[in-house]
Amino acid sequence: MDAGQDTTLGSAYSPVDYMSITSFPRLPEEDVLSSENALRSRKDDDHFLSEQDTDPDLFLKSARLQRLPSSASDLASHDATPLRETHRDPLAEDCTCRQDGLTIIITACLTFATGVTIALIVQIYVGDPQIFNQGAVVTDVAQCTSLGFDVLNKQGSSVDAAVVAALCLGIIHPHTSGIGGGGVMLVHDIRKNISRVIDFRETAPFALREEMLQSSLEQKPGLLVGVPGMLSGMHQAHQLYGRLSWKEVVTMAADVGRNGFNVTHDLAEALSHIKDTNMSENFRNVFLPDGQLPLSGMFVRRLDLAAILDSVAENGASEFYNGNLTQEMVAEIRAKGGVVTEEDFSNYSTALQQPVESLYQGHQILVAPAPHAGAALIMALNILEGFNITSQAPRNNTYHLIAESLKIALSMARGLGDPMFDSSVSEVVAQMISKSQAALLRQMINESQAAPPGHYTSFYGMESGGVASQVMVMGPDDFIVSVMSSLNRPFGSGIVTSSGVLLNSQILDFSWPNKTQGSSQPNPVLIKNAIQPGKRPLSFLLPTAVRPSLGLCGTYVAVGSSNWDRALSGITQVLTNVLSFRKNLSESLSYGRLHPQLDYNVLLVDSEFLEEDIEVLQMKGHVVHKVDVLSLVEGTRRTNDLIIGVKDPRSADASAITMSMP
Repeated sequence: MDAGQDTTLGSAYSPVDYMSITSFPRLPEEDVLSSENALRSRKDDDHFLSEQDTDPDLFLKSARLQRLPSSASDLASHDATPLRETHRDPLAEDCTCRQDGLTIIITACLTFATGVTIALIVQIYVGDPQIFNQGAVVTDVAQCTSLGFDVLNKQGSSVDAAVVAALCLGIIHPHTSGIGGGGVMLVHDIRKNISRVIDFRETAPFALREEMLQSSLEQKPGLLVGVPGMLSGMHQAHQLYGRLSWKEVVTMAADVGRNGFNVTHDLAEALSHIKDTNMSENFRNVFLPDGQLPLSGMFVRRLDLAAILDSVAENGASEFYNGNLTQEMVAEIRAKGGVVTEEDFSNYSTALQQPVESLYQGHQILVAPAPHAGAALIMALNILEGFNITSQAPRNNTYHLIAESLKIALSMARGLGDPMFDSSVSEVVAQMISKSQAALLRQMINESQAAPPGHYTSFYGMESGGVASQVMVMGPDDFIVSVMSSLNRPFGSGIVTSSGVLLNSQILDFSWPNKTQGSSQPNPVLIKNAIQPGKRPLSFLLPTAVRPSLGLCGTYVAVGSSNWDRALSGITQVLTNVLSFRKNLSESLSYGRLHPQLDYNVLLVDSEFLEEDIEVLQMKGHVVHKVDVLSLVEGTRRTNDLIIGVKDPRSADASAITMSMP
C-alpha cells in the first residue's frame, strides 16, 4: 500500500501507515521530551544510576557531617596581641549610647526578618511556583513515558500524565490495551491521605446469557466483547483530577497516532504469534497490511485512531458512547455473533470506590477492591508478615514461604466477584484481609515441605487470563497514580471496526460451567463470578500503592504488573523485597520471581532465578519449571522528597523517567 496515503475514519484503505525501516528514520526518543525546561531527566537504566541515585534511603544514609573548620591547633596558629594593664574602662563613657544603638539595630533586623518571612509565605501560597519538584513516570513504552513526562513539564497533574500515557499505550501496544477495552486506576493524595479507585472495567451486555457461551466461541467472537470502559474511565479521572484541558490531554495522545511511532519488540512478537490465525479482513488491513508482518523498529502511523481521539477531544467521551461510532461498534459486534446494544454503551458508567487497605511492615497497602484481586495480594502479605522476614533471613528459605503463601492467596482469589451483584463477596474480602485468618493459615504451612493447593483451602481450576498495560506516575503535585488497562488476551476478541477500534474479550474472565470445571454442575464458589447483565468480571488488574502508616515522611511505592494471576505473585515479591528485605526498588525488580501454577501443582520460576535457589525449592518438594518471563512489574518509589521510577529489566520496551532540579 502507499505509505504516504493518509487514512481517515471510514476510509477503505488500511488505517495503518507502515514505512520501511530503511527508508524512514526511526522516531527519535529525544523529540518527545520538551527541551524548554531546565530539568534533568534520568532514564531508568541502572548503568546511569548509582546505588545512591536509585535508592533514596541509601542516599540519605550516605550524607556526611561536615567537619568544623577550627581546632586547638588552628587557634594556636594565630598571632596573639600582648596584654597590657590599664586602670580605665574605655567603653564606660559611651555605654548608654552604645546600648541604645544596639537596640535600634536589633529592632531593625527583627522587623526586616519578619517582613521577609511574611513575603515568602505569601509567595508560597499565592505566587507562581519557583521550582519544579521531582517526579517519575513509568510505562511499558518509552514514547508513552516521555509523553507523560511532557505533561508534568506543562504543569499538568499526575492524573493528566497518566491519562495521556494510558491512551498512548493503547495506540502503540494495541495487543494489550486500547479504547476498546477497560481497566482500573488507583489515585492517592499524599498530603491529604485520601485515596480513590476509578473502576472502568468492561461490563457484561444486558442480553448476554450463560447458555450462549456453551457454543463455539471461536465462531462467535462477538460474544466475548464486554462494554468498553477505557474512555469513560479516562474522562472520569480527568474530571476529578485534571489540570490541563480535556482537549489538550487527548490531543497529545492523538498526535502519537498522527505523527507515528516505531513498532516495539513486544508488539512485533505478539503479531508473529497470530499471523497465521483466522483473523478478519479489518484486522489484517490494520495490523498485517499486504499480509506482511511488521518488524520491530518499523515506523508506523495510526491515522484512524488519531481521528477518533480528535473527535473525542473535541466532543467528549460521549462521542464514543452515544454517537455514530457507537452504532458502528454495535453493528460489528453483532455481525460476529455478539449481543451488545447501543443501550449497553449509553448506560455504561465507571465505578468510584474506596481502596482495600491493610498494614504491612509499618506501611499502609492500598489496592483495588473486588472484583479485582487486591484482597488476595493483602492476604499473601499478611501471611508472610508473621514469618518475620527481614534482611537477615536467608533468601532461598523465604522463597518456599512465599510460594506456599501465594498458593493460599491465589486459591482464595478465585472466589471473588462483583460485590454489587453478590453481597457475600464483601464477606469473602473481609476474611481475606483479616490478620487473624492469616495467622490460622500460616500455621498450616510446613516450613520445610511443600503442600498441594488443596491442603490449604478448596481449590477450583480457572482458565488463565490476558495481558495488560501499566502506567505509574508520581508527580510534583504529591499524587500517586497507578493505572492498569487491558483487552484481556492479546488483541482481545480480534474484532476491529472499520474505524479502527479493536474490541476486548473480557467476557472470558467470567466463570461458567464447562469453561473452568469440565462439568455442567454449578460451583458455589465460582458462581460469585457468574455472568449477569451489567456485571464486572473477576480481575487480576492490581494497581497498588504503599505509604507510611504514620505521618508523611518515609517510603511511598506505586507498582503494577501484567499477565493476569502472575501479576499477584510478582507484586507480592517486589513489595516483600522493598519492605521486608529493605532492598532498593531497582534490586527488588531485578530479582528472580516465582509463581505457583495451581492447576498443575507446579512452581514456575523465571530466567533470573538462581539455580542454587531452585535446588533448595526442589529439596522442599516443589516441582519447579523454569520459563523465560512470568510477568513484568513496573514501579515508582518516593522516600521523603526523593523520587525514582524503575522499569522491569526483563522488558525491552518499558521505560522510566525521573526528573529533578539541576
